Amino acid sequence: MSHIIFLNGCGSSGKTSIARSLQHLSKKPWLHLGMDMLIEMMSPAYIPGGLKAKTGYFSFQESENDRGPTMVVENGPLGPQVFGALPSIAKILADFGNDVILDEVLLDDEVLRSYVTALGAHTVYFIGIFCDFQQMQEREILRRDRALGLSNDQMDRVHKDYQDYYDLKINTTQRDPFECAKEILVFQEKISEPQGFKEFEKLYER
Repeated sequence: MSHIIFLNGCGSSGKTSIARSLQHLSKKPWLHLGMDMLIEMMSPAYIPGGLKAKTGYFSFQESENDRGPTMVVENGPLGPQVFGALPSIAKILADFGNDVILDEVLLDDEVLRSYVTALGAHTVYFIGIFCDFQQMQEREILRRDRALGLSNDQMDRVHKDYQDYYDLKINTTQRDPFECAKEILVFQEKISEPQGFKEFEKLYER
C-alpha cells in the first residue's frame, strides 16, 4: 500500500511549492504528479498560442465576475484523453509502490470520483490548500507563467463541495511553503488512517 498526499487548491495557491518542499524535507522519495507535468509533455502547436490550438488540448476563455477578470480553462478536443488519464497514472505509480504527491484543481465531481475509485487500495491524505484571493492575484502577476484570472474563476468552485472531507486544511497566505510542508508531514506521520477519501467511498456507494 502506497501513500498519496492529495493537494487540492486553486492555481497559484501554493500547491507546487508545497509539493517541492515535501520532496525536499521528507525522508522518503515522493513522486510529484500534476497537470503541469502533462502540459509540459504536449506539443506547443496544440496548446494556447499554438498553430493548432483550436484542435488541441485546452483553451482559455476570458470572462468577469464581481471581483474582476476571470480566466476559464476549457478542454479542447484532445483534453479529456490526456487530463482524464491522471487518476490512472496515479494508480499505476502507487500500485508499483511509489508514494505520490498529487497536485490538483478539482472543479468536477466526476474527476474526484475517478480518483477515489482508482486509489481505493492506497492511503490518501486529502488536503485542501487555501489562499487569500489578493495574494493569489499577486502571484499570478509576479510569476508571469499563469493566465491572469485563473484563481478568480477557480476559488468559488475548487473547495465548494469538499470542505467537510479534508483531512487537513492549509492556508498559504502568510506561510512559507516549507512551513506548510512540515505541517503536512507531521500530520501524515501521526495519522495512519485518513478518512477523507474513505468518506467519499461511502458517499459514492449510495
